[in-house]
Amino acid sequence: MDSLRVPFTDSTDLGSLRGDARRALSPLHSPDLVEDVLLVITELVENVMQHTGDGGELVLRRRDDAVRIEVADSSPVLPRQYAPDPRRIGGRGMLLVAAMTRAWGSSRLDGGKVVWAEVPLT
Repeated sequence: MDSLRVPFTDSTDLGSLRGDARRALSPLHSPDLVEDVLLVITELVENVMQHTGDGGELVLRRRDDAVRIEVADSSPVLPRQYAPDPRRIGGRGMLLVAAMTRAWGSSRLDGGKVVWAEVPLT
């Protein structure tokens, strides 16, 4: 897998999107790594679907030592990682992304942003 680019809308079936990613990753990577990447994809794409109302684009790239996940959308609002709080409902997605990846971040683009994360190969 050199790269995979999949546009999605707020009504895209997340299972279908995950299936595209699984097919691209499975021949080259361990089942555990594939599941980690799919979990990160789920969190990032669900954030777009929940907070933008339109959709975006998923990009997967293989790097020498990691799989890079990028999700672009039309919202300029950058994601935040909240501290755990048992009184708050939700808001733990980026904590999960941080725990599953070696690094994550975001940057503004003209007309939106991109949120990225890297899952190490080892």
